Amino acid sequence: MFRGRFEYALDDKGRIKIPSKFKDILYKKSVKILVLTIFDNCIYAYPQDVWEELEKKAVNLPLTNKSARRFKRMFFASAQDVNIDSQGRILIPPVLRNDSGITKEVVVLGNLDHIELWPKDNWEKELKALKESEEDLSEAIEQLGIF
Repeated sequence: MFRGRFEYALDDKGRIKIPSKFKDILYKKSVKILVLTIFDNCIYAYPQDVWEELEKKAVNLPLTNKSARRFKRMFFASAQDVNIDSQGRILIPPVLRNDSGITKEVVVLGNLDHIELWPKDNWEKELKALKESEEDLSEAIEQLGIF
């Protein structure tokens, strides 16, 4: 499982370093490809095996459900496979950098089954919003049965 928050800068070629903690998890699972997609104002990076499970679930979403159709268009149309290089970096394709607003500073978050890549300023806004709505979030989590 991916946990933690790290800050990095894109290099001149648009690559980002994967935190060594995450790289170790990926190497233990023999993951050499991450699937990147845009969601929730950031880039989600999935190990290929986790992504394939998502695809299996999504293919069964009802065609008659407008929300399901829209979700599949948004989530899967922007998906791109990227290789993890020998130094533990990934190249973020230009279209995903542009669509997510990533230019230089990137916050890398572990979110259990996937990694999130946030433009630093967007993450700071999200973190502020999370703190401001902490009480509402606590109630929602309780309703989900997590605590």
